[in-house]
Amino acid sequence: MKAARTVLKGRGRRKASPLPKRALRGPVIHRKLSLGSQSEQGETTTQRLLSASVTCRLQRRSLFAYLADVLGARVRGDPAPLLA
Repeated sequence: MKAARTVLKGRGRRKASPLPKRALRGPVIHRKLSLGSQSEQGETTTQRLLSASVTCRLQRRSLFAYLADVLGARVRGDPAPLLA
């Protein structure tokens, strides 16, 4: 994350893109307002769901459709679909 905040100086160079910082803004606000999680498992689940939410938004995918695919794969015993 430090690299995302680094300001490059020199001729023809611009500041690093604020996209990573903006992408994390919603999850960070959610975590602060919800006062975190009460267990390690809850923290892991929250991190994964928020990460999937941000990734789907950046890929212009439906989070609901992705989660439905994940649950369908789980029921069938298949591996979860990738977000990459």
